[in-house]
Amino acid sequence: MLQALKAQTGKPVCEVISEYSRKVDFLKGMLQAEKLTSSSEKALANQFLAPGPVPTAARERVPATKTVHLQSRARHTCEMRSELLGIDSAAEPELDVRKRTGVAGPRPGDEKQWAAELDLLLQHHQNLHEKLAEEMLGLARSLKINTLAAQNVTKKDNQTWPTLSHSLKMADQNLEKLKTESGRLEQQAQESVN
Repeated sequence: MLQALKAQTGKPVCEVISEYSRKVDFLKGMLQAEKLTSSSEKALANQFLAPGPVPTAARERVPATKTVHLQSRARHTCEMRSELLGIDSAAEPELDVRKRTGVAGPRPGDEKQWAAELDLLLQHHQNLHEKLAEEMLGLARSLKINTLAAQNVTKKDNQTWPTLSHSLKMADQNLEKLKTESGRLEQQAQESVN
């Protein structure tokens, strides 16, 4: 349709045609981004799309491309978050407090069920805290081991430093002696040739 519009004799102004072509390019980019497999790739491709100018005045309308861009960006961010947290969007987690509806407190007939759900939720959180504490302990242990290893390497380096500096001084002295002796040897060689 854009090509047909460009070919018409009574075509619109060049600015309008360039605006249309920018919108078409944006939509092509959106379609290519949707064909990607990973949600992080989709989000990255979505960032590079140019949705169009942002309205400067309060009376101006937000372009449809900008709205589509923001919606797809939010959708990809949500997909990445779900991927990262391992939440399946099709299946609802059974102990998700935020998605509960109509639970303001125990109802007279539901007290036992509510208490059981609360106990399950508390147990779930307790297990999560224990796993997190175990992971933190493991990380602290490995950090301690790495720190001790680095400390041992530093101590060995500090112990070898005097020996190394002494060796460097000796090498410098030997180099000076070698230069002197080579100079003398060169003089003797010249005298013997003469």
